[in-house]
Amino acid sequence: MAARAYGIEVQGITLVLFGGFTSARAEARGPIPAFVIAAVGPATSLALAGLFWALTQLTDRWAPSPGLGGAWAPLPGLLGYLGWVNLLMAGFNVLPGLPLDGGRMLRSLIWRLSGRQEVATRVAAWIGMGLGAVLLGLAALELARGERFGAVWLLIIGLFIFQGARTSSRAAGVERRLAAGRVADAMDPPPPVVPADLSLSEALDRFLRGHEDEAFPVVEDGRVIGMISFGSAREVGAIDPLRPVREALIPLTEVVILAPEDPLDQVAERLGAHRAALVLDEGRLVGMLTAGGLYRWALRRP
Repeated sequence: MAARAYGIEVQGITLVLFGGFTSARAEARGPIPAFVIAAVGPATSLALAGLFWALTQLTDRWAPSPGLGGAWAPLPGLLGYLGWVNLLMAGFNVLPGLPLDGGRMLRSLIWRLSGRQEVATRVAAWIGMGLGAVLLGLAALELARGERFGAVWLLIIGLFIFQGARTSSRAAGVERRLAAGRVADAMDPPPPVVPADLSLSEALDRFLRGHEDEAFPVVEDGRVIGMISFGSAREVGAIDPLRPVREALIPLTEVVILAPEDPLDQVAERLGAHRAALVLDEGRLVGMLTAGGLYRWALRRP
């Protein structure tokens, strides 16, 4: 909601063991929107902690005495536990080091004061790596005391923060490097193409079987007219497997299409974190660009 309020597109939300992260270019509108978007996470956890605390007080008054039992009896303890969990998450995420929300807030403040996003990212990433190292040290201390359960959790969280901060440090300056490149500089060779007049049964055997999560460009007279996937081919092929591939196309309107001369810093947002794009030159396939290829190209730049 915060990102959309600033007109920043959200590609998706990925959930992980310790929470999740939003796939959106929060820095696209400057340091203040980036700060607000980062702060919304801990603020939401804190608000939930307050809500559950209030519900705990309310249900504690209504709950009957332990000797009487009743449906309300477990609620105060349950709501109190949820309140503490959210308070803990708010405190953890506000720690000042990338990739935590607190690190993003710190980066936004340094960026605002210094005017240099790359420097701000590096400082917040270094602090994040320091925080991860401290947690790893505490894990070793817990292990020496025989507290294996706590040591394992501290080890997992410490590694998560350290690796995330190191990745953020390596990615510092990516925007500057991308601005200097074009799609033709970073694109990979084109993927295999499927002839439009090939039968669906043959396309399934030659291209799609074993590649159920992929889609292939369909070419007619040397020009790309759409994409074909295992799902789209099977849907039509189940009725008539001899029908041509052109009758089971994924239209190009649902595919990211780039031109060789497009600036890389502009196409990065369209790619998102997991998508791939076809590179067409006057309708002819000349390559493909993935988020991973884009990132690798940027890291190779001085």
